[in-house]
Amino acid sequence: MSSTSAGINNNKMSLRTLNSPPLVAMAGATLSIGLPFLDAALSSSASLTLLKTLNAAAFATNVIAVTIPGRLDGQEMKEFPKNATKSNNNESNSLLSKDEPSSALKLNHSRTLVNPSGWAFAIWAPIYIGEAAFVTAQLFASDPTTTALLPQLTAPFVAANLFQSLWCASFRPSYLHGCWTRYISVGMLAGTAYSLNLVQYASSTVLAAEPTMLAHLLLPLTIHFGWTSAATLVNLNGSLGSDESASARSLIALGHSSALAATILGVGLTIARSAPAYGLTLAWALAACADGMSKKCARSGDSEEEETFAKAAGVQMNLCWAGSFACAVAAAYAGLF
Repeated sequence: MSSTSAGINNNKMSLRTLNSPPLVAMAGATLSIGLPFLDAALSSSASLTLLKTLNAAAFATNVIAVTIPGRLDGQEMKEFPKNATKSNNNESNSLLSKDEPSSALKLNHSRTLVNPSGWAFAIWAPIYIGEAAFVTAQLFASDPTTTALLPQLTAPFVAANLFQSLWCASFRPSYLHGCWTRYISVGMLAGTAYSLNLVQYASSTVLAAEPTMLAHLLLPLTIHFGWTSAATLVNLNGSLGSDESASARSLIALGHSSALAATILGVGLTIARSAPAYGLTLAWALAACADGMSKKCARSGDSEEEETFAKAAGVQMNLCWAGSFACAVAAAYAGLF
């Protein structure tokens, strides 16, 4: 029994050692630099079998990474005040170090103006189920459309899954220790969104003339693109909010700017690419943020800073509702015309 426990502890220590901020940051930088070269290689000479295998392997890596507990968005972090006293049990089930920066986590939750309600995260279910269907279908497809699509799609699809795996590694309390390490997860999520942007562009270009069943199976990838676009802004605001030195003015400015940026992205890309699914996803995300701010508005502050954030939350709520409506209208326009 003792040897088994020792083996488990050794495995956890090995994973914790590998999951170090410099290594994860370096992996993300390497992936960013290497993506154009990977795309050039796969789009020119790779066999269809290799492309299908790479897609399946990358998606499997993502799924495994997502299942490893201990991320900031885990249940133990959503219920932080209750779970903060249960450190021993939570640490045994995660890859986190024992010294968790609890004060940074409290700041993350209380000072950000981009904090969607919990119901918003239900969107992950159709994303992963749909992408699993796409990966499975492409393994057996051999039609001309698939043959033309996969060489353009594989490199960014692989990159998106690897970036999200790196985000899973970096979106953990242990990364909140350093000034710069708290932003690694933001970079990884931005890399995910950028890669999915390339996937969406490639798929829309190839499938525009000949919609097929595969086109419908690519819909979850567009939803994933929209969600990670919004989630990058959520992550950025949370990272700044966890910094004790960040001023209320900077946090409020970033929150309002993020709502405007999400609206511009949602409306602009939806119309430019005729992608109603993207606009509807941004509308969903902004509505969730507005709902989250309505709860913050209802709280009475015990300090001057809390009163300031409560007032700013009212403005943020209106910005998010307006942005959600604008994105929904853009999606309707793209779908009809």
